[in-house]
Amino acid sequence: MNETTRTLTFVGIAVAALVAAYVTDRTSQPTELTGYENVGEEFYPDFADPTQAKSLRVVSYNEDSATLKVFNVEFKDGVWKIPSHHDYPADAEDELAETAASLVGVVRGALESRRKSDHERFGVIDPLDESNTNLKGRGQRLTLSKEGGAPLVDFIVGKQVPGEPNEYFVRKVDEDSVYRTKLNVDLSSNFSDWIEPDLLKVDRDRLVEIIVNKYSIDEGKRRIVNRELSTLTRKNPKAPWELEGLKPETEKLNTSDVNQMINTLDDLKIQGIRPKPAGIAAELKKSGNLRLDPLDFVDLQSKGFILASDPQGNQQLVSNEGEVIAATNQGVVYSLYFGEIFTGSALDIEVGNSGKEKDKKPEEKSKAADSAKETEKKADEKADDGALKTSRYLFVTVTFDPSFIGDPPQKPAEPKKPAGLKEKTDNEKKEETKPADQDKKEDKAKAEEKPSPEAEYEIAMKKYQSELKTYEKQLKEYDEKVVKGNELVQQLNERFANWYYVISANSFETLRMSRKALIEPVEKPKEESGKPGPANPTGGKPAAKPAGPTTKPAPAPAPKPAPSKTDANDKPDQPAAKPNAGKPEAAKPKTKPTPPNAPPKNN
Repeated sequence: MNETTRTLTFVGIAVAALVAAYVTDRTSQPTELTGYENVGEEFYPDFADPTQAKSLRVVSYNEDSATLKVFNVEFKDGVWKIPSHHDYPADAEDELAETAASLVGVVRGALESRRKSDHERFGVIDPLDESNTNLKGRGQRLTLSKEGGAPLVDFIVGKQVPGEPNEYFVRKVDEDSVYRTKLNVDLSSNFSDWIEPDLLKVDRDRLVEIIVNKYSIDEGKRRIVNRELSTLTRKNPKAPWELEGLKPETEKLNTSDVNQMINTLDDLKIQGIRPKPAGIAAELKKSGNLRLDPLDFVDLQSKGFILASDPQGNQQLVSNEGEVIAATNQGVVYSLYFGEIFTGSALDIEVGNSGKEKDKKPEEKSKAADSAKETEKKADEKADDGALKTSRYLFVTVTFDPSFIGDPPQKPAEPKKPAGLKEKTDNEKKEETKPADQDKKEDKAKAEEKPSPEAEYEIAMKKYQSELKTYEKQLKEYDEKVVKGNELVQQLNERFANWYYVISANSFETLRMSRKALIEPVEKPKEESGKPGPANPTGGKPAAKPAGPTTKPAPAPAPKPAPSKTDANDKPDQPAAKPNAGKPEAAKPKTKPTPPNAPPKNN
């Protein structure tokens, strides 16, 4: 090896040693960590105005049922709607404002991980990530957007930090880093939390009549069968309820169950909704009547509402399990038609996603009806575990019946003018304006004399004019009630016309009570043998007469005749009122109102 070769070899070894030393030095340095520089900063520093939020989307995943739930609410066409639930109107402005305000200035807390592989452990896998096949560890995706759809906030909220209230593992959708984050947001994706859940919005104190029209439908023959009618009425909101046809000698009203029924009417909750065909909704809004074309009929029948014949052969819209009619003293008459029973998850009940509501054959429906209570019981037992629940379709219409606000006032009859009576002169009219004390003296003097026909007419006219003023005042009040009642009916029909509703099976059972459930037997007083009478209080031998002189007791005064029972509005000198006499029109048992959708009789 010559000198040049040796030199090059040494140089090569030296270079290699330097490279090895450099690599060793670099690999021994600690890894540069990223993400920590963001701790303490806001996730979305540009989001400062909560009023910018015009839509909210919440996506969650249920691991037990392996189902994805998407709930969103947005300001659309000038109103708040829920697109995920058939654009049902939302009572959302306040809720969305509170949610948006709670997400302004959310700060990144301690960094927990920068690795995507840790997402399952912290529960922050995007529930909408279809590329990730892992079904566990999916979080709740929360997105706030401004008008036009641009996102303001887009989080994945994972598990709660153990032992730390209001602190969760959170990451932005476009980042892998997971932070501990304080969130003070009461966020719900439950449909009932974003709507007005009170279906009827009826005031229980205004109810004056309830008719339970319990029947079933023979769908093969399209006829009403097994009809049972129970009519509850009361004279006014403070009066007790009465059941038509009750036998007071042996029966009394079951007030506990009646109160339960009224409580359910007062607070009937919406469990879910389905849109009606546009044609049906338009007709109901326009006239309150229901005209069917073949496609609409199919849609109605799938929910348990069909055309059938009543006992007189008239065609009318009826429902699988009868109806309840409730009237208020505002003249508002609610008709609640109970349709098909079905079982499903909470999401199935809310929007009908699963297809478990398919129409059944008549024999299948009959079998389902026979075992409905058992099905409901089992479903309710599972409800706490998030499994299946049993529900019913409900069709609601509203009409106005002025008879429930009372009889219209009657105009008083004007007294007839005596023949030959002349019109008063100006001087005579002035005489009528004399001071009150002078009028009293003259009236007293006239009273001592036999009044002339003219004087009698004068008195009658004064009474007529007073009654006319009262009548005009009462008529104005009555007309205002009619106007308000019609306006309320219009508002309610605007609300009900677009939707079939879903109610719980328990609500259905409480509302559609049988007559037997509304009655209790009257308990007869027990007759005990050998019971001591008033003359023999000891039950043995008669008590000995007291010693000493006896005096004949003075005769007791003859008892006064018992006053006749009269209504609170009867005069004291009137005879006792007959049963049901003077009963206001609103309290009279009424024939079931003809449904607004009833077609004309067939010839």
